[in-house]
Amino acid sequence: MEKLVSIIAVNYNGEDYIEDFCNSILNTNIDDFTCEIIIVDNLSKDDSVNFLEANYPKIKVIKNNIKNYAKAINLGIKNAKGQYIAILNSDIVVENNWLKGLVDIIDQDEKIGVVQSKMLFSDEEMIESAGVEEAEDFYFSDIGFGDRDFAKYNEIRELDYFAGASFLLKRKCADEVGRFDEDFLMYMENVDYSIRCKDLGWKIIYSPNSVVYSKCHIIASSTMGNYLRSRNRLLLMGKHFPQKLAESIETSHFYIKREHENLYHSLIQAVKKLAENNDTKTVNRTLKELSEVIPDIFGAQKALNFFSQLEVALDLRKIRVGIYDHAFHFAGGGQRYVAELAQILQDRYDITYIVNKDISLEKYREWFDIDLSKCKLKIIKIPFFEERGIYIIDECMIVHQNENPFDVIKSESINYDIFINANMVTKVRPLSSLSVFICHFPDKDIGRFFNVDKYDYVITNSSYTTHWLKRKWGLDCTLRLYPPVNMFNNISDLGEKEKMILSVARFETGGSKKQLEMIDTFVDLCKKDKRIKKEWKLILAGGTPKVNPYYDKVKQRAKRISNIEIKANLNNYEIKELYSKASIFWHACGLDENDPRLIEHFGMTTVEAMQNYCVPVAIDGGGQREIVDHGISGFRFTSKEELKSYTLKLINDDCLRENMAKNAYNRSKKFTKEEFEKKALEFFSDIENRLRGGEPMEVNR
Repeated sequence: MEKLVSIIAVNYNGEDYIEDFCNSILNTNIDDFTCEIIIVDNLSKDDSVNFLEANYPKIKVIKNNIKNYAKAINLGIKNAKGQYIAILNSDIVVENNWLKGLVDIIDQDEKIGVVQSKMLFSDEEMIESAGVEEAEDFYFSDIGFGDRDFAKYNEIRELDYFAGASFLLKRKCADEVGRFDEDFLMYMENVDYSIRCKDLGWKIIYSPNSVVYSKCHIIASSTMGNYLRSRNRLLLMGKHFPQKLAESIETSHFYIKREHENLYHSLIQAVKKLAENNDTKTVNRTLKELSEVIPDIFGAQKALNFFSQLEVALDLRKIRVGIYDHAFHFAGGGQRYVAELAQILQDRYDITYIVNKDISLEKYREWFDIDLSKCKLKIIKIPFFEERGIYIIDECMIVHQNENPFDVIKSESINYDIFINANMVTKVRPLSSLSVFICHFPDKDIGRFFNVDKYDYVITNSSYTTHWLKRKWGLDCTLRLYPPVNMFNNISDLGEKEKMILSVARFETGGSKKQLEMIDTFVDLCKKDKRIKKEWKLILAGGTPKVNPYYDKVKQRAKRISNIEIKANLNNYEIKELYSKASIFWHACGLDENDPRLIEHFGMTTVEAMQNYCVPVAIDGGGQREIVDHGISGFRFTSKEELKSYTLKLINDDCLRENMAKNAYNRSKKFTKEEFEKKALEFFSDIENRLRGGEPMEVNR
């Protein structure tokens, strides 16, 4: 029966050398056997795949879906039909008899499972690899690397480990040993496979009769390569030498170079390998040994994070998420934003809301129609504010205190795998394994107890906020996540609209939402046009605390004219009903303001109105510029005069108002709950992957 050899090569951005590789492979002497050639593309970004498909129709090209060298090899083997499998790097040029030099030796003994080629650099005189050996404390190097090709490299001999760039694998050995371990990505996957071969009695042989030349193409940056070598060393030890894992930490290059984050993350992965490949007694003994050295390396807090995170990585429990919102007891856009996020995540994680005042989660169903019933609630009162009888938790009051009153929240944060600071208290330092700061706007200056730079991730609600985050705090946004807006109303359409101008915004105690200015503007409109006074009305709706002098002033000024109504603390159903009736929507936060924190940072209520065919007339600033296309889906104004002018246009032109209402409705779909959920789940999937010991996504790209 004729021997079939499957030749498998892994390609990554090989446009510069793939032609030489293919030509040399196709010129291989195959008098004694037949061959199939498979090239697995490892997510190349160049034109090498198109080149292969156009010029080498006899070569089978398979595309990997992730940049993982070990997975690419497995994919090639899975599709291979041969009794022998030759695996090469695609920057190799082979001598004519390279394959015969492998097959002849592998057939000499039924227990020979792997034969490695002699690998020379392309100058044809210097050795790249004649096998692999341990160089120092479980770091490995190529035998003969950099030596001249002396006589000693012309002897057939048995190896402990083979190099992965050119070797022949017997199918029976491959079937018995199994897949290459894809957790290694690249580097040391060959050492792991060698150990598994020898554990099953298979021999590994070096053949000087098989000669290949390497162009030494760099498939990973030196930084990435160094990272993977150090990381994979720990994985290898967790998998095969657990008794050495704890004592090997201090000889890790991560430890020596003080790369503690890399060391921490790699040890999580190493313990996963330990648990997957060893018995319970070995696992428990190794964990005990680690518990004796980890605190000295990382400190007590990080050690607690480490062993807590292991519970997640080993699937012993659900991920715990703590969401801290110091203003949870107010019905605001920021609260709604994070509550929508909690509602999405509550089936996936064990979520606890951390709040400072007495309130129930059920209140959010009433306010926002948001069900948080699968979340827990933990009320932690902050003594500094309780002793002073202060209802509004304001970190700006912390000026000369020697101790940070928010440290009580810091202490609580260590109980969670992910701690989310929901409403921009800059003085809370996270102690959780991973942390997220949600920035609606960087409205505080960097001062005492500033800790935002200690968070792993920062989410912003708009490009406007992202800009000021960098400018004021010098921090980069991890994710821009527009708020989820879901106020589509089945009963709302153009035919049911009333002659109503609506504004929905909190009655902020400082008046930042500009309700007084909107009242004055509407009064002026009514004075100029009696038809407006007779037919149109203005409704200002929003939340307010019990004691609010600004709200009292708004009510008093609204009495100047009968067709202004003030509606406070409405529930979600009542707000929806107003949107369904209103024709025009006003949003004036930022009017006559130069301070960027006083300009609307996004403006959820504008989108809510647009989802109900209300035409927005909004401030030309902040996040409103990202929502309203001026002259298409609404108008943006810079002064009260412009507010009046654009409003009169809409009042006096039913056709214009109807067209803009339709455009506003279509524009609002960019900011839906579905879009929010999609991006949020992608983001938290990345965090979850990291908690479970996976690599950051950029490692696989």
